[in-house]
Amino acid sequence: MKDDHDRKPDAPEEEEFEPGIGDPYRFEAPTRQPGFARASKYMLIVGAIMSAVGVVAGLGPMVFGSSEEKLQLMNLLMLAPAGVILMFAGITGWVIAGGR
Repeated sequence: MKDDHDRKPDAPEEEEFEPGIGDPYRFEAPTRQPGFARASKYMLIVGAIMSAVGVVAGLGPMVFGSSEEKLQLMNLLMLAPAGVILMFAGITGWVIAGGR
């Protein structure tokens, strides 16, 4: 009686060919990004800046400031959701354009 632990696994079947999988150093000619991809990257950057400014400039005075500062700077807090929406649109457009 043979033990199953001594049995060797079957040889793997020939895998499907995918270009570049076996050669990570393959040459890929540089291509210019389409305008949509570039615009999406800029939307992502602007959205991140708007979100950061909205959170820092809006929440800071609300937590640490007086009541007058709260009223004046509450409008800056509205930059955060607008920035998040812009970042989402930028990421979505960038992925649709090819993600490069």
